[in-house]
Formats: sequence, structure tokens, C-alpha cells
Amino acid sequence: MTKRRRTGADRIAELRNLADLTSQAAMTTASGFQQITLKASDEIDKMADRMERKAKAVEHEPAVLVLPDTATNQELATARVRQAAKRGQDVYLPSWSSVARVLPNAFLRTAVFSTSSSIQKLNDQVLAGDRSLILANEEIATLKNMRFLFTGYRLCQFDRQVYATCLEYYRERPLAPMDCTRHVRTSYHEFASRMGGNHNAKTYVAIRVSLLRLSYAQIRIRSERLDIEVPKLLSVHFDDGSASGEVKGADQLMLRVTESVAELFGVGDWTGIDQKVVGYDGLRGWLASFYASHIKSQWLPVDTLYRLSGYESKPSNFRDSLVKSLDKLKEPGTPDCSRVERYSFGTYLDKDTGKERERVIVYLERWPQH
Repeated sequence: MTKRRRTGADRIAELRNLADLTSQAAMTTASGFQQITLKASDEIDKMADRMERKAKAVEHEPAVLVLPDTATNQELATARVRQAAKRGQDVYLPSWSSVARVLPNAFLRTAVFSTSSSIQKLNDQVLAGDRSLILANEEIATLKNMRFLFTGYRLCQFDRQVYATCLEYYRERPLAPMDCTRHVRTSYHEFASRMGGNHNAKTYVAIRVSLLRLSYAQIRIRSERLDIEVPKLLSVHFDDGSASGEVKGADQLMLRVTESVAELFGVGDWTGIDQKVVGYDGLRGWLASFYASHIKSQWLPVDTLYRLSGYESKPSNFRDSLVKSLDKLKEPGTPDCSRVERYSFGTYLDKDTGKERERVIVYLERWPQH
């Protein structure tokens, strides 16, 4: 039997597993040695990070895989399992299940879709075209390996649900070229059905405002020494059947998501999430999406989760909300992609400030045995 040669990916996976086992051991270690064990786990994880960054720098894998014009449908389908792909003039998002919704990890692991409940309270001002609410090159909270600049109206968890629904219209059709006006025509009633939401005037108005917010959104991301610019998350036109301004289910929407969005869907840069999870709101919704986009447990400072989630109350209230949300995600009805098996809190010494900080590690039931 020929022995398989270990790859760099194998070694990175082994280091990740060792870091995970070391962090778990810290929870049963005597208090005097816990900090040492946690520090060892951090150093092993950082070593894996360095190896992974070096491997990615060598590979230079493009986000959008370009196929020959003559590529078969099977070749296209195979490419789209991993990433966005282009055949001829057509650019496609990756493929995902009909019972899931897809979003870039850059959206799921940052504060771009904030947990703030105050954003929708400004719906009337957005409908009135109040441009004073628009941010310009606002820096969005991210993990250290990314910088995210945002222009547009602030976005919330409801906007995350709406945008995931917009991308669903492009699950099997190519994205629109930048220089074309091709749109997808739908209705408020059909859009709300795809979202899994209610059918009433209040829901339709909320969808309309969300689409307006999303239509103003422009993003610039710097990650892994690459720059990604999306000049428009989407375009939308409304064809209302009523002169009164009342939004009805039969009124028409024309949506357009362009090819620039495909740059967010490279290998390992996107996640398909159960539709039920996409419908979760608030901190529970953000956490469910955040952890769904990971494949292993990791320690994270509590104040980092506070920043990334866009939690709008004071930091002292965040821990209680975090515990309540994680407990909700432990409930049996939570889909596998986000169901929490257990979580633990610990402390560590921040070498930059010299102060103790609290952190949390979360384990999902779908992850390999810990």
C-alpha cells in the first residue's frame, strides 16, 4: 500500500485540532496553570494561521474561477460547488441547497448587518430620501485579518434576511453584467414568500425600505492582501400599481445584482445557511450566522463579539444577552448548522493592556468530536 504524503492542509488541520484540544484541557487544568495552557493554545492557533496565510499567498486562487467558453454544464456545476464561476460571458454565484440561503463570510463575521434595533425605527426617513443618514467610508468592525469600509445607510439583521433572499433569485441564473440593465422581476408577495415572512402591508413596506437601504450600500474590503470593491450590493426599481402610495402584495419589484458581488464568493469565503437560521433576528440571528460560517471552535474575547455584532446597548449588558442567545441556540429546534452543544467562559491576560479579559468558546453539535 502506498502511503499518502501529508499535505500542508493536513498539517494546518493537525495544528488546529491540537490548539482545540489544548484549549479544552485548560478548562480542567488547575487554576494556576490555566493561563499557561490557554496561551499555548493561542500560540498553536497562530502558528496554523501563519501557515494558512502563507499557503494562500502561494496559491493566489482567484475568487471567480474562469472556465472555457466550451465548458459543459457538469464542469460548471463542479466549479460552483467551491466558488463563483464564469463561463463565457456569464458569471454565477456558487451553488447551494434550495433549503438554504447563501452569504459571504465577510458579511457574517462583521458588523455590517448590525444587531441594532434602532435602524428600522428610521424607516420613514429612508422612505423620504433622508440622505443625512448615509455614512461615507465608515469602518465596519471586523476580525484583524480584514478591513471593511462601508458607504450607505446603516444595515440591520432584517437587511441580512432581505439580501440573502435577493441572492436566492440568482441561485440558478447568472449575475447581471455591470454595463447591462437586466433585472429580475418579482412581487412583494412572492419576495415575502421566499423570505418565509408574513403577508401584510407592514411586511411589504419593511421589504421596500430594506431594498432601498441595500441599494445605497457600497463596500471596499482589504483581506489576505487583496482588495475587493463592490460599487453596489444591488439595484432596485419599484413598479407600484397604486397611486395612493400604499404597498400591495401584487406590486412589482425589479432587482439587479451585478457580477462584482461574485468577488465575495471565493473558495472558503461564503457559507450556505439553513433558511430558518437566516430568519433569526437580533443577537441570536447574528451569532447563529457567525458560528455557521466556521468549521471549528475557537476562543474569542467577549468584547470582540460585542464589537462584531454591532450590539447597541452598553458592554455591561452584552454578556447576559450573549448567554441568553447561546442558550436559545442550544434548543432542539435549532438547525444543525447553528445548534450549540455547549460553551464555556474563561479569562486571559491581554499582553497589550496588561489587564484580564473574558473570552468564550462555543462548540456546535455538527463539528467533529471535541
